[in-house]
Amino acid sequence: MRLRILVADDNHDNANSCALLLELSGHEVRIAYSGGAALEIAAEFRPQLALIDVRMPEMNGYEVARRMRAEKWSKNAVLVAVTGLGQEADKLEAESAGFDHHLSKPFDLETLKPLFARCSPK
Repeated sequence: MRLRILVADDNHDNANSCALLLELSGHEVRIAYSGGAALEIAAEFRPQLALIDVRMPEMNGYEVARRMRAEKWSKNAVLVAVTGLGQEADKLEAESAGFDHHLSKPFDLETLKPLFARCSPK
């Protein structure tokens, strides 16, 4: 299944390498290097899956998730908090912001495969 996936991370190398792997797996991917850009791209692209770094400057990933969840189109989107923070409190904060899942960095493509199945078809 080909998915629309948004990768939001202020670390360009992380975002670009993740996007490349997803594209090589057959998905349509857009990259945002800031929270504001993530919201702009998401509004037009309407991703089925969004991988969002929670520690971006200017607007963190928690705020991005909250704002995305306020949009009608995001009701069925799967939002994934991507972070180096893996404590239980971090997972609870991600959940309260509207994230469906929490992934600790680094992760690999195999970790994402079960999430692909949870995404609504186009």
